[in-house]
Amino acid sequence: MTATAAPLALTLKDAADLTPFSVDTIERAVKATDPKKFPPPLRAKRDSRGRRIVLLKDLEAWLDSLPDA
Repeated sequence: MTATAAPLALTLKDAADLTPFSVDTIERAVKATDPKKFPPPLRAKRDSRGRRIVLLKDLEAWLDSLPDA
């Protein structure tokens, strides 16, 4: 049996599916520029088809940057 590797990059929908946030919130975070407002900026890239993608490590850092409960 082979282990399935975690993806390195996610579509915005996949990023939303892994978090409690909607695709709309993830999209707003990608477009955000002010780290003091919600949602804070989320770093994204473009794939070869022009789609915005988020590296898993950037999504994890973004989630970690959110205020503690």
